[in-house]
Amino acid sequence: MNMREAIIAALRRDPDLIPKVAVTLRDRIDHENGRVGRVVQAAEAVAPILEDAVRKRPSRLGKLGLKSAHLLAGLASDDDGSNRKLAAIANGSTVGIVFIDVADFTRFTAEHGDEVAVARLSTLEDLIARAIRSCRGEIVKGLGDGFLLAFPSASQAIRGALTVKTAVARKGERGFDLRLRIAVHAGEPLVEQDDLLGHDVNLTARLLDHVKPGKVLVSEPAKELAGNRLKTAKFHKPKTFKIRGLAGKVTAYPAEPRPKAKGNSPLPGQ
Repeated sequence: MNMREAIIAALRRDPDLIPKVAVTLRDRIDHENGRVGRVVQAAEAVAPILEDAVRKRPSRLGKLGLKSAHLLAGLASDDDGSNRKLAAIANGSTVGIVFIDVADFTRFTAEHGDEVAVARLSTLEDLIARAIRSCRGEIVKGLGDGFLLAFPSASQAIRGALTVKTAVARKGERGFDLRLRIAVHAGEPLVEQDDLLGHDVNLTARLLDHVKPGKVLVSEPAKELAGNRLKTAKFHKPKTFKIRGLAGKVTAYPAEPRPKAKGNSPLPGQ
């Protein structure tokens, strides 16, 4: 199922969205001087409607049968003012890409409701932003329980992912009841209007499907690019699996911070 088909299926499952979509498409037809054929290109008009609906009611994701990471990978952001630093991050030949989502989020929203979920996600976003600052990471965009992050290098992306994992675990000791799944990759994604698109972003989003709750999974290309610059990152036995919609198999490594020695920071800078 491609993104357009997924959006159509979502609208069928949640008819409350259809009137808003109908108005948007009607306006698009008028703007295109009645050339109805252009409506085929209007799927992008659905994106802000869907994003707005999910932000207000995160439980919609589960009801629509959609995953936040897949939507983030497939829908371009319409916020022209977001992440002006992204262009600088993408100046290099490689960008570190990280996807984060909340494990069992559908169950969480069912048990606690949308109001609590929105508050938790706001806290989580602030936590992520603080955790990745020292690694020069940026939150490119978020949707529901999902976040797409960008870093200037593979090593900084891995370090940022592990820093987020550690920060959430520490907050969990104080009652923060969300567990994350984190996927890390590195590649040369297309940068478009302060957004990251392309094969490498899609691969990272799909890699997230194979991450267990509370864990970090790093693609082989990201690990190789990081090389020996991550002395404090511990990688476990690699896993190889097929990524749906992509040719060939992908190898990835479960990762975690090494137990810190006395007097050392668990995740030092480069």
